[in-house]
Amino acid sequence: MVAVFGTLFNNISVVKRDASNKVLSSSRVPLAYGPRQKFLSRIESRPNLDDPNIGIKLPRMSFEITSLTYDTNTKLSKSTTQRVTSSTTNMRDKYLGPVPYRMGFQLNVITKNQDEALQILEQILPYFQPEYTITINETTNNFKHDVPITLTSVTMNDDYEGDFTSRRAIIYSLDFETRVRFYGPKSSSGFIRTVISDFVDQDTNALIEKVTTTTNPSGAGPEDTYVVTNTYSFPDVPEFQQIEISTSSTATFTVNETVTGSITGSTAQMALQTELTNTGSTLKLTNLDSNFIIGDVVTGGTSGAFGTVTKVTDLVF
Repeated sequence: MVAVFGTLFNNISVVKRDASNKVLSSSRVPLAYGPRQKFLSRIESRPNLDDPNIGIKLPRMSFEITSLTYDTNTKLSKSTTQRVTSSTTNMRDKYLGPVPYRMGFQLNVITKNQDEALQILEQILPYFQPEYTITINETTNNFKHDVPITLTSVTMNDDYEGDFTSRRAIIYSLDFETRVRFYGPKSSSGFIRTVISDFVDQDTNALIEKVTTTTNPSGAGPEDTYVVTNTYSFPDVPEFQQIEISTSSTATFTVNETVTGSITGSTAQMALQTELTNTGSTLKLTNLDSNFIIGDVVTGGTSGAFGTVTKVTDLVF
């Protein structure tokens, strides 16, 4: 933003004319970054026109940053991202949303007579009504943004009280305000080509259907031609299933009784119960209508025995 602001005022000239309005000379006004006190100090160090040492040349201009405050009016959500093409194959770069700030600049016009000062002002003021908007590339990735630069005030200072041989400095101070956005480091991620969606029962939380969405071909890029393919699958119910339950040793299920899961609502027939060394049991089940899951509280329909499922294993005979 410093470079952009300085570029606006780096092509200003002043001319000298004779009585017939003929141009005698034209000179470009130097522009530099720095406080005006720095240049005034140079002028005051050569106060006399007859001093053999060369003083600082007038007219000239200087500018500097005067303020930097957070801009709450243009704040974006913290989750906002901007994605750009990555130089790495099958990757994409992204930036988090920029942080907005208001930046103040002061432009100082220093001349030795009023005519030169007014010539410079006439080349600046018509463009600010009171703002002048430019489009800039905020990053190397060509994030283009319209930035308004607003002229907020113009003040003149001429406190010359010296004699005719002393140098004079007329100073016009122009205050501006603009906006700048700061970007953090970029991050990279691969393209998402496969999405798996699970549909579950709202009441029992049991898996009902699985939908797998993929691109065809599987290595397609964003600019390639590809087809989206959906594959539907349903949970397989094994012929036999073994579950481990945590329960007291007195909870004994009855062979061939129907057991039911509290979460999934699954039912099965109890084929064999084996006591574990620690408190708990394993149940071998058959004739399942759906899968049991960890956390299910299994209850026997005849015995009333129950236990919480801690492990599920599918069996094949």
